Amino acid sequence: MKKFGFNSKNEFLPLFDKFQNSVNQRLMFLKLFNQQVPCSLKFSKKEFSFCKSNSLFEIFVNKIYFNLQCSSKYSSAVSIDIEKTVLINKFLKKVRLRSELLQTKYSIFCKNINNLTKSTGLIKILLENDFSFFLDGNSCFKRFVSEKIRKSSHDRKVHICDDSIDVICDEQTFQTKIFTFWEFINSKKLDIDKHIDKAIECIKHSDFKQVYLVYPKNDDFCKHVSVRCNDIKNSEYNIKLVPYSMRSTLR
Repeated sequence: MKKFGFNSKNEFLPLFDKFQNSVNQRLMFLKLFNQQVPCSLKFSKKEFSFCKSNSLFEIFVNKIYFNLQCSSKYSSAVSIDIEKTVLINKFLKKVRLRSELLQTKYSIFCKNINNLTKSTGLIKILLENDFSFFLDGNSCFKRFVSEKIRKSSHDRKVHICDDSIDVICDEQTFQTKIFTFWEFINSKKLDIDKHIDKAIECIKHSDFKQVYLVYPKNDDFCKHVSVRCNDIKNSEYNIKLVPYSMRSTLR
C-alpha cells in the first residue's frame, strides 16, 4: 500500500503492528497529515478523539463545518469574497449529495478570516480528487523518521536529502546514511535486493560506511538484521535493516 487514505464512503488504511483497528489507523493518518500541512490546517487533540466515532471523511468535513460555523438556523448574510463563496457552496452542495452531514437549509455564521482560510484550505484538499484524499506512504514515513531523529540528535548533524537522511557526528567521526521505505517486510522472507544494492553502491562510492535501511515495524519484522555482502571488500562497513515503530502516533 504505497498510498493510504479515504473517500466519502471508505477508508484505505494499512493494517500492521498496533494499527489493527480503525481508531488507531485514523489516529496515525491524522498525525501524519499534521506533519505535512501548515499549522492552520492541523487537527487538534480534541479532534483526534473523534476517531472513535467518526470516519476520516466525517472528521475532515466536521472540522470545515466547525470553522464555517454552519448551522440550520437562519442568519443574516455574511460577506465573503466571491472566490471563497463559490468554493464553499460547491463543497456544501457536493456534501449534501453524498452524506447526511448537512441540513438542506443552512447558514454560515463565520466572520473570522482565519477560520474561513482554514475551511477553504481543507475544502480544496477534499475537492481536488472528488472527496478522495491519500497520503504518500514513502514521503510520510521519511518525514516521520526524520522528525524523530532530529529531536533525538542533540550532538549530531542531521541532513535531510532527496532520498535519504544523513546523520553526522563530528566528535566520533562517523557518518550514517539512512534510507527509508514504506514497505512491510518479513525478516524471514526478504525480497529487498534493490534496497541492498542501493546500500552497497552508497558504501562503495561515498564516505558513508554505515547504512541503515529503515522500514515500519510489524509482526514479521521487529528486530534489527545485519547484512553482509561479498561485493564489499572493506570490512569496516555496516548495513542494517531497522524496524521503526510508528506507535508514537498513538500518544
